Amino acid sequence: MALMCGWGILAIRFVQRGNVPFALLCALLLITNGVTLWRLTRRGK
Repeated sequence: MALMCGWGILAIRFVQRGNVPFALLCALLLITNGVTLWRLTRRGK
């Protein structure tokens, strides 16, 4: 969860600085980590 927060914060910072490619990369990593976390927690139930 902390890793997802970190990617989200980095994406927001890159958008504010106008660095769109890195913002998109961080957003992609945020989504990937979110899906992985969801799959891991879903199987645990």
